[in-house]
Amino acid sequence: AHVALDTYGLTRVRFKLLRQAGNTLYRVYAADATLVGEGSELYEPGQYMLRIHEPGYQAAAAVELELAWLSAMCREASLPVPQPVPALDGRLLVQVSAPGIPGERNVSLLRWLKGRFIPDGIRARHYQAQGRLMAQLHEFSARWQTPPGLTKRRWDWDGLFRDVEGAGMPGNQVWDLVPGRYHAAFDVVTQRAQAVMDGWGKGPDVYGLIHADLGVDANLLFWGSPPEARAIDFDDSGFGYWMYDLAVSVEHCRDDAAYAEYRDALLEGYAEVRPLPNSQLGQLDLFMAAFYVYVSLWCAAMTQLHPRHREELLQRLERAAGLAADYVTST
Repeated sequence: AHVALDTYGLTRVRFKLLRQAGNTLYRVYAADATLVGEGSELYEPGQYMLRIHEPGYQAAAAVELELAWLSAMCREASLPVPQPVPALDGRLLVQVSAPGIPGERNVSLLRWLKGRFIPDGIRARHYQAQGRLMAQLHEFSARWQTPPGLTKRRWDWDGLFRDVEGAGMPGNQVWDLVPGRYHAAFDVVTQRAQAVMDGWGKGPDVYGLIHADLGVDANLLFWGSPPEARAIDFDDSGFGYWMYDLAVSVEHCRDDAAYAEYRDALLEGYAEVRPLPNSQLGQLDLFMAAFYVYVSLWCAAMTQLHPRHREELLQRLERAAGLAADYVTST
């Protein structure tokens, strides 16, 4: 972390470890607030997030695309997302090494976005604010040109069900790990998803860069009153369908008594900025079921790679698989 911060010209700083779960994250406090333009009220002056990226999790080109996208959203649309900070040589992603640590690490620095999580007291107005933000993100992505040579993971049919993004093993092996009682329901979901995705294609009206992990339960901050939603942690972002992004954003409350109210508020907020045709909105439940199948596959793989967390992962698998099966039964 010390070596990395030197590349940004930050020498008079203090920092603390936030977490190490994949990426290693530090909150950085600079003695002066002149590293980048500090005029925006979106960010805490002189505070940053330092990310030491997990080796092997994402290729450098994928992280560079994420940083270019974030920079463009800040520069061109003033969207409430973390702003990447360039190193002294202008790069947004730098490679550093330190004595005693083998190899190099990819490192990036982001300005600290103001806002707070709301673990309790969530109301429909928060989902409505989230919907407005997601529509702004999608609207920007639909017209933004990806820099040549940069790519990222894909949350399409192959990424969800064949390659199983992030599973760390071949997709056919992952499927063999899923309890057999769920296979029939999963086959229905994947076949329906394939028919819809093939019919839609991948034009900017349906598909583009998405956050892929944005919800009031994770990666969403709120600021002010009425609440303004702000997005963080674009690490798992990639190319996917707008409806998949919306489905992921409310999957956590699918079995909540207030789910319908929250879902409607989300879609109402979205429509204020970027209306979607009924042909897409009508597939929200299908894309949510697709997410549950993906989560089940991912959890099954993780039980092999991280046996210490086996019981927790199996619980997540059973919930997700059960909700996917419920979708098939109800339709």
